Amino acid sequence: MDRTDLKEKLVTIGITAAVFLPLRLFVSQYVSDHWLGNLGIATAISIALIVLVKKGKMGRIGTMFRNQITKTMWSKSAKVIICTLVLFMAYFGTTILLIDRGNTIYYDDKQILADGMADRRLDADEISRLSGPHTDDVLLVSSIQHLEYVFSISYAMLNDATHGWLANLHLIMFIEQMEALWLLWVFRKMFKPAQMVAA
Repeated sequence: MDRTDLKEKLVTIGITAAVFLPLRLFVSQYVSDHWLGNLGIATAISIALIVLVKKGKMGRIGTMFRNQITKTMWSKSAKVIICTLVLFMAYFGTTILLIDRGNTIYYDDKQILADGMADRRLDADEISRLSGPHTDDVLLVSSIQHLEYVFSISYAMLNDATHGWLANLHLIMFIEQMEALWLLWVFRKMFKPAQMVAA
């Protein structure tokens, strides 16, 4: 990788991050709480970006964007990128689910722990009031259920401490991974090496 290629990669990543992440944060905070509204606006900008790059209306930045997407989509690193996006999607999605479980199924236990920590009186009597997870007889399954219980309550308490920003940010990042996968598929269909040579 030469310096020009590295520079193009950094510019492309920087512009993409500078447009999409702040936009999602703004929309989810001030325009639409529902994730579909967030996805709709981000997708509209993605489609506009694709059309502008395809028609050559973005000048040098569009050329850099097209070059980097084409190189990435038709290189060996494409599989690594897709696997990474799927793993991040799984992480962000799991965290959202755990926060939801901490606020629903384990809500009473979360409140006992939160109140005890706030009043600095978390002792054996308080802990004995916890219901705990519903566990299975199989040791491995039971261990997973205990982990899920601990993470659910921990993430839900962190989310409360951040006034919902933890869940909001994870939802935005989950959507970003979905959209990145969609964009990779679209760019793979639209920008092929043969088209680049012809251009």
